[in-house]
Amino acid sequence: MDPKQRNAHALRNRVNDLMNELLNHYRAILAVAREDENPDYSQSAQKELAIKEGAMAIVTTTQNMSMFIRDLQELWLFGGLETLADKKDAEVERQKALEVAGLVEGLVGKLPEAWKVPDGGQNGVQDEVA
Repeated sequence: MDPKQRNAHALRNRVNDLMNELLNHYRAILAVAREDENPDYSQSAQKELAIKEGAMAIVTTTQNMSMFIRDLQELWLFGGLETLADKKDAEVERQKALEVAGLVEGLVGKLPEAWKVPDGGQNGVQDEVA
């Protein structure tokens, strides 16, 4: 999906366009399917062709809807829908992260001295002096 189309406004427009396209094709089929007072074979053949064409247009539009749903699923799965989130949500997440970091720092401060890593050690392993 085009990165420019990954915002709420563009996604809503795409949904509305697909919905309007589907409704227009359906209305066109219903307009063609009206009964005539004096039908003849050529009119019936033209109507049949128009109805088949409209039905294929509906099938194509529903396939486009299916592709759009797949695009949305991929965006959701790979995190591309984050552009739809409010900035308030990001601030709430930041506050939660800071709170958790403070709790972890508090717990580290309460560790017994035997568990703490000395300043000179690497990964908790002290250098032994011979």
